[in-house]
Order: sequence, then structure tokens, then C-alpha cells
Amino acid sequence: MKLKGFKIVPVKSGDAGSIYTIQFEGESQTEFDKFLLSEGGNHQSDVFERLLSQLDVMVNKYGFLEDFFKIEEGCRWDYVVALRDFYLRLYCLRIDDALLVVGNGGVKNTQTYQEDARLYASVTDLQMVHKVIMSKINSGLIRYDRVTGTLCGSLNLYQ
Repeated sequence: MKLKGFKIVPVKSGDAGSIYTIQFEGESQTEFDKFLLSEGGNHQSDVFERLLSQLDVMVNKYGFLEDFFKIEEGCRWDYVVALRDFYLRLYCLRIDDALLVVGNGGVKNTQTYQEDARLYASVTDLQMVHKVIMSKINSGLIRYDRVTGTLCGSLNLYQ
């Protein structure tokens, strides 16, 4: 995998937590923006609207509880999960109940995400981001407030 620089970008904060996304070096859009503009979002289906509504309810009322996600979408040791509604997948890092890092995703037309190059890339990118974020949190370079779900410190990162 190619070394990628990225920054962590705030998306939304609410009473129950915070949502962030990632923007890779040299790219003009965040991963969440790419998801919003993807085929899943362009036709503004009920499924797409329900998924975005779920995010709003989580950030404002319930937090990012495990029950809302398909857990272990990546590997056992990473925090990659999928927010899903029928065929649509939004891949995320569920750090805990108060912090969610949303990535990219799209329509899943295959049995597994590994069979779709775009979905596979979304998951593997998040796996790399997870390693870097957790390393920076554990070393103290990024501070994480578990009550508000906010991140502080330099959010421009490199693998």
C-alpha cells in the first residue's frame, strides 16, 4: 500500500458525540463527500436518506452504539464497521460510543466487500487510518475527549 498523508476533518457534533471524516493528501474532497456524491447518493433514494438520518439521530441522541453497525467489517483488531441499509454501505471507524470517523462506501452488489474494488479500497483505507489515529492517540500527539467525542492536536497525519 502506498504511503498516504491525510487529515481528519470534523463533520458534525451533537449531544451524543462527534463525526469526523478523512481527506487524503492531494484530494479536494473528503471521503464522506465522495460517498455523498456517489451513485448511492446521487439518486437520493429512501435508503440513502434513511442512512443519513441514522447518522443524525446517533450524533444527537444515542451515540454510536455497536448495535447500529455491522461490526468486524474489516479485521478483528481494527475498528472498521459498516452502517448499512439494504444494499448501501457507509464504512466507518467506530472509535467508541462518542466518536465516529466516516469514510466512503457505496452500493454493495457482491457477496463480500472484498469482491468490489471500490468497497475494498474504502475498507483498507480505513484500516490504515485506524492504525495511524490510534498510534497518535496512544502517544499523546492527538488528545481524545471521551465525553464530547472531540479530537484535539495536529489532525494532519501520515502513515
